[in-house]
Amino acid sequence: MPSDDTNRELDSIQPGVLLVEDSATTATLLTKYLGDRYRLIQAHDGAQALAHILQDQNVGLVLTDINMPNMTGHQLLVEIRRSKDTYVNQLPVIVMTDANDNTDRNLAFMNGASDFINKPVDELELLARINVHYTLANTIRELELSRQALHRQATTDPLTGLKNRRMFFDNAEECLKMHKRYGSTYSVIMLDIDYFKKINDTHGHDIGDKVLITVAEILPQMTRSVDTVARIGGEEFAVLLPDTNRLGTAVMAERLRSAIEDHDFHIDGTRLKLTVSIGIASQDAEVVDNVGDLMRIADKRLYVAKELGRNRIAVNNDGKSSYAT
Repeated sequence: MPSDDTNRELDSIQPGVLLVEDSATTATLLTKYLGDRYRLIQAHDGAQALAHILQDQNVGLVLTDINMPNMTGHQLLVEIRRSKDTYVNQLPVIVMTDANDNTDRNLAFMNGASDFINKPVDELELLARINVHYTLANTIRELELSRQALHRQATTDPLTGLKNRRMFFDNAEECLKMHKRYGSTYSVIMLDIDYFKKINDTHGHDIGDKVLITVAEILPQMTRSVDTVARIGGEEFAVLLPDTNRLGTAVMAERLRSAIEDHDFHIDGTRLKLTVSIGIASQDAEVVDNVGDLMRIADKRLYVAKELGRNRIAVNNDGKSSYAT
């Protein structure tokens, strides 16, 4: 028998096997067969099992009886396979029945069962079938998690957790495609923290990094879920606004400027007041046909805002329509 420490380790690292069985006698027997090898989760019927699957993203396989109250194994299988959640609809499901004909077997496979086993269950057969499907599912799961981690690394700024420059441009290119196909507009905001070098020089780079992280927390709170907030480099951030014209972009930019100015930055016992300078550009107001040119216009206006005294928004190249407190 594995030690308590081993069991705790299994609980922490292994996706569980969800055993769905309304017979206490059968559940006890199956627990005896499987308990030493897998982290078992038990449900008494399909409804309870489905609720657990939807709440717990750490189920690796479902072993279910067919004939149960409230929700049968067939109904549970149908609910699992038609889920829009990839984690749920790809779960391996092994069904069990003591029926003597092939009706349940055929229906189970039609509904998407991964495998089938007859009752009374043979221990060696059960272990062999579960091992094959569990191992395959766990391998696929690990590969998908690795793929997601690599994608995050490729598209996320490691310091702030915001999208990086590459992802920002990828999303902007999609907006450009929508503009060319449907005429929808999009805008960009370029934002730079004023006197950031002075913060690093005076308080150190650790405080400077925490300032960047705090700004990165504020910006998404002020924008929409469809917007892309990214760290472009250094102390410079960008916001991509789909379906937003120049006026709407100026309004959003002012919200961001004001939010940063009003925020009290308390970092490691140091209290700071920050401001930002912002340049904006909108596809509906500029004569450009690519994302790079639109970004360069917004970046130029960002530096216009700085030249005019910082803590302001520039919407034109000459700065005559800039906004400041």
